[in-house]
Amino acid sequence: MANEQIPEKVSPRLPGGFHLPPFGVNQVLALVIVCIALWAVGVLWLAMQGAGQWVGSWQQDIHIHVYLDSKRADQADLLEQELQDIPQVASLRKISGQEAAVWMQEWLSGGGLQQHELAGRLPITFELSIGDERSEFLFSDIRDTATRFGGTVNEDEVSLAQVHDLLAQADYLAWFASLILAVAMALIISNTLRMTLLSRADEIHLMRLMGAREWFVRTPFILEGMLLGAGAGILAWFLLWPLVLGSSAWLVTMQVELNAWLLLPPLLLGGAVVGAFGALIATSRVSSGETSSV
Repeated sequence: MANEQIPEKVSPRLPGGFHLPPFGVNQVLALVIVCIALWAVGVLWLAMQGAGQWVGSWQQDIHIHVYLDSKRADQADLLEQELQDIPQVASLRKISGQEAAVWMQEWLSGGGLQQHELAGRLPITFELSIGDERSEFLFSDIRDTATRFGGTVNEDEVSLAQVHDLLAQADYLAWFASLILAVAMALIISNTLRMTLLSRADEIHLMRLMGAREWFVRTPFILEGMLLGAGAGILAWFLLWPLVLGSSAWLVTMQVELNAWLLLPPLLLGGAVVGAFGALIATSRVSSGETSSV
């Protein structure tokens, strides 16, 4: 018996259920498709990361500055009251020309301008803090109020505040799109593992007849699903680097620096979770009463 040789084309395996099914064409195709989906998710969140850096600290503290020419100083109190009466304006601070001159002189250190010269040229400034909940016409109300008293609004700050609102909405859309893609990826992996189950139906049925428990049979397929998802996540992460490196020179002009390393754990763990979920769906019929219909 010891000298007997194993016939050719026979692959001996230890008894038990803890053996990953062999990877074939179906698994490779599933890996590629899931990789593309995870790459799309990675690109989406890289875009959100870059947009968040571009907006910067505005995401936490929204301010709008209204300027009034110092020649119209007699209108300052009326303008201040009108601005305070606008809904969603959380607070208002009046910045005199002297105060603005002190700040600008520090910022323009060595510029050769005296403080009193700056104060005479700078307008009276009102700094408005905007609440979290903003109406659709808030910025129009601020602009109309300032114009009525001969003042102007910092339109760049208005644009950034509007981008902040768009980012808040885009964040929900990004999570929704990621969830939809996760469900699609789970179904792809589930379908792939389902075909593997069908090809091994006799073997699984025999294992169940011999007393193998449900989870003993399901575990190899769950591990395969996790391996497919995690592998696709790693490949998708590597494919993000050409995009990051190729756009870095352009993004640095906008003071944006993408960090792809932050996406490695989400893509790796997310892919594994999606793969495990797909495997659970595929093996849901591997139960004591349905072994013959796998």
